[in-house]
Amino acid sequence: MVMSAFIALGSNLNLEGFSSQELLEEAIREVGKTNLKLQAISRFFKNPAFPIGSGHDFVNAAIKVRTHENAQNAIDQLHAIEKKFGRSRGQRWGERTLDLDLIAFGEFIKPNKSVYLYWHNLKKENQIHEAPSDLILPHPRMHERAFVLIPLLDIAPNWIHPVLMKNTSQLCDNLDNEDISALTCI
Repeated sequence: MVMSAFIALGSNLNLEGFSSQELLEEAIREVGKTNLKLQAISRFFKNPAFPIGSGHDFVNAAIKVRTHENAQNAIDQLHAIEKKFGRSRGQRWGERTLDLDLIAFGEFIKPNKSVYLYWHNLKKENQIHEAPSDLILPHPRMHERAFVLIPLLDIAPNWIHPVLMKNTSQLCDNLDNEDISALTCI
């Protein structure tokens, strides 16, 4: 079965003379060489690191792909691309050359709704210390992050979150205006 998936891209460290924006552009080309067939690319946005003060500004974007792969194979391909671009998985929410997050995979809730809800409802003070060991879909924090939703709005305004049952535009309506105004289209 062919599925649509959404990937959030981010970078706030240069690599071998490539700027963060150039790294995202190169990563998108690499994604196009996989079984994840590019369907749409958002605009690129610059925004402060999350959490605020944790590093250089990020460049973020989102892409839509279609694939016959399952979600785990898709994330494995994304991790291989991250590694190619010098990504090391050390500090949570730390600086990085490349971050490719599978934020939604069709209408799948993975591994199940109760596990999704655990991570979705995790208190902010626990998020820095706790991280899931398995893939959680849709991304349990995506609805809170302007740097994910605003690029997604470019390419999928009508996509419906399979748990929250709101489309991307409605999810954006719930964002903090300060977070939205922190984004700059580049």
